[in-house]
Amino acid sequence: MTEKVVPMIHVPDVRATTDWYRGIGFTVMNTYGNDGDGLSFAIVSRGSSQLMFNQGGQPSTQFRREVDLYVYTDNVDDLYQGLKDNVEIVKEPHNTFYGMREFIIRDLNGFWLTFGQSSTFEVLMNAVLEGNKDFVRLALDGQELSPQALTSALAVALEDHHQNPEIVEMLKNAGAEPPAEVDAETLHSYVGRYRGEGGFEINITFKQGKLFAVPGNQQPLSLLAVDEFTFRPTAFEDFGTLTFKVEGGKTIGCALNHGAHQTQLQRTAEAETVRS
Repeated sequence: MTEKVVPMIHVPDVRATTDWYRGIGFTVMNTYGNDGDGLSFAIVSRGSSQLMFNQGGQPSTQFRREVDLYVYTDNVDDLYQGLKDNVEIVKEPHNTFYGMREFIIRDLNGFWLTFGQSSTFEVLMNAVLEGNKDFVRLALDGQELSPQALTSALAVALEDHHQNPEIVEMLKNAGAEPPAEVDAETLHSYVGRYRGEGGFEINITFKQGKLFAVPGNQQPLSLLAVDEFTFRPTAFEDFGTLTFKVEGGKTIGCALNHGAHQTQLQRTAEAETVRS
């Protein structure tokens, strides 16, 4: 038997829960009953995934329960249109900074279900990285892409190890503008370690002509210039921006902007100590 993990959720009413999930497109595979008409256990499926419901769960009025369910699908917007009038919507379809298009609903027990698929931006970036002209064309013909998304794709397409003249031309025809150009000396001046309140750190490095940001212990993020002082991650459509503060010709800190939230960080190490 192939190994797999199947979540089991304890719910107050197995039958009501099973009926609810059947109503949004899940298939009921098995049910087991107590004496009388009640159900004590059920297995439902959607695609290749399964979910178990067991009796004994407690009701809750919390905005968000202890467990979320994430459902990968290929038709997020069509699915939303089919469900929106019959379920409680937590969040309408939206693109996330991590490359997914999602919407979120809440089941009758208060558990969140997120339905997600790769966003058009994610499809475009993967196609550029793979040099797949057909998928680039498919992405460009799909949902409208932001100017930032097109610029990110063009920046990757112009890199030596990904360069494909046909893809570059397709992106330019779609309205892609090259990113701002910042000289190497200025980029080097931003290299260093930056610390904010609560101990949050970002390490800025310079390699192969580009800046990289390493938040905490995470993987390095390639940065794309918006202007001389402001940068954003190349691989994310709406992650936010990083703006460096310069006084008297010296970089003293930076501001991390994500949505309406801004985090101020002070530079704690000179460029020479962390330059790569």
